[in-house]
Amino acid sequence: MREDVETMSRYLFTLALFCSGLACLIPESLAQGIYKKISPACIEILVGGRLDGSGVIVCPTGLVLTACHVIRKPSKRFEAFSPKVGRKPLQLIATNRGSDMALLKLPAGKAPYPALALAKQIPPEGKPVFLLGSPIFRHHLLIRGSIARKTQTYSWYNGGFTNTIPISAIGAPGSSGGPWVNQKGEIIGLQVATVTTSKGHQGVSSAVPLPSIRLFISEKKNVSVSSIQAAVEELWAQPSQLIRKMPSDAKGLLLRQVAKDGVADKAGLKNEDLIHKANGKSYTRIEPFIRMMRSMKPGTTLKLEVSSVTGENRRGLSLKTASLD
Repeated sequence: MREDVETMSRYLFTLALFCSGLACLIPESLAQGIYKKISPACIEILVGGRLDGSGVIVCPTGLVLTACHVIRKPSKRFEAFSPKVGRKPLQLIATNRGSDMALLKLPAGKAPYPALALAKQIPPEGKPVFLLGSPIFRHHLLIRGSIARKTQTYSWYNGGFTNTIPISAIGAPGSSGGPWVNQKGEIIGLQVATVTTSKGHQGVSSAVPLPSIRLFISEKKNVSVSSIQAAVEELWAQPSQLIRKMPSDAKGLLLRQVAKDGVADKAGLKNEDLIHKANGKSYTRIEPFIRMMRSMKPGTTLKLEVSSVTGENRRGLSLKTASLD
């Protein structure tokens, strides 16, 4: 328990330092106005009675958007809580693991629920954005950040890749599912993860981008994407001692996080195996490889050319992709 408290304290101290550095760049009145505008529509997500994440009402009828990993728990008793809404049950409508989103529904009310609108576009790089969530059981905190890059990338966590954009900010645990908004208080992203290493948090958060949010809310249906139940990494991102083991002309991607009894594991693939080709094409970047995977329906046959990290035992194999749902 003491270790948890100490970790929590260090995290909040780091968060405070980071946010204080941005404070001088953003007028205080602007931040206060944004908080006042968006807080009525921002809620806390309770799973089995425990505060597990954040969420936002995106429609006056009570449609709620949150991160899928927030509600992927043994308990299926979901509730919303906020000073404006009170404590109310939530009904699960749809999930999308590939974008780490979930839609839930509040009970029909006599009056419309407060809701946030979606922005027309993601702000350009460097523009300030704001996150409202409940990190580490601290209720309704406003976190300031800026767009680090508008271009979509893919982040690996919770056993799958999620399409995200990077935001310069630390979104502490508990803020997942909270909305990132522009200076008008309009949604431009959904908080889902924070970049970390063994040395701690690196000042970059991952948010589901606006186009993915817009499509999911519009369609309101479950989305499944293909997965090999393993992560891939780019070769130049590996430790020097591992790169020295590779053939000098090595091209491809490196396997990591191979799930036990997953489709990659059952096909004989191991951590640190090299993927030289997939469906006859060589991939050296993560994004094109995941886009290729997303173009395939779950259960489709994927043909791979692989070897050990040293280039030995080069061979071809086929596997049927699993569903990330």
